[in-house]
Amino acid sequence: MRVACPDCTTPVDAGPGEEVICPACMARFHAPSHAQVPRRFDVHLPDGTVLSRQSAYALREQIYTGRVPITARMRPDVGGDELVPVYSHPPFAQIFALLNLEPSLTSGTRHIAGWEGKRMTPAKDGASPPPVSRQEAARKFIQQASVPLVLALGVGAFFVLLVIVAVIVGW
Repeated sequence: MRVACPDCTTPVDAGPGEEVICPACMARFHAPSHAQVPRRFDVHLPDGTVLSRQSAYALREQIYTGRVPITARMRPDVGGDELVPVYSHPPFAQIFALLNLEPSLTSGTRHIAGWEGKRMTPAKDGASPPPVSRQEAARKFIQQASVPLVLALGVGAFFVLLVIVAVIVGW
């Protein structure tokens, strides 16, 4: 089985309970006797599909190629029946960090059906919305003002027509 060195986290092959010397930092430690290392993972993607019995190597490859997003959940073949985020497993978290992907603040929360919460606080990084060009602002203003403007012109034209008819008739 492979265990991680407690000092430098270098993976080392060892038998259960065996005394091991880390080749990287020369630290001496005992491999755990009861540790079960997950060999396969059932990966649940956000769209509902399940990739069953994926090896760690295959899962790493799929993360690199973008087929497994950071919002995916997995169930190791050893341990509990609970689904855990893929990024909670340290080797996979390192890959997401290399790809500059971070889990969102709400990725592990549960939502009540029908509730659409809107965040009223500004973004933490202080980012403001992208600037709007003058043409875009003018276009938006014209779209919003077009209905009242057409109504006002229509009413004004009606009264001008009434005045012209009154003058011609000799009122």
